[in-house]
Amino acid sequence: MGNDIDSRERFRTLKIVEAPTHKFELGVHVVCKPGPFAANGYFRVTRHLPDGGYGLQYRIRSDRDGHERVVAENALERAT
Repeated sequence: MGNDIDSRERFRTLKIVEAPTHKFELGVHVVCKPGPFAANGYFRVTRHLPDGGYGLQYRIRSDRDGHERVVAENALERAT
């Protein structure tokens, strides 16, 4: 019976951690921050992707040539 009390106390102290949410909504226009492999131009967010080890990711489509790419959230800025 002492074992049951210990397990209840262990679960009582657990903290619930909320999953991070995406900063940019679908359809929003964004710009890639400058980087060695960053493409220039405006992009539209077409899909939210899970954390791939570098933070939340997005599938974006170029307004200029229609090509799609996957980028991490920290490489994007909202287009003005």
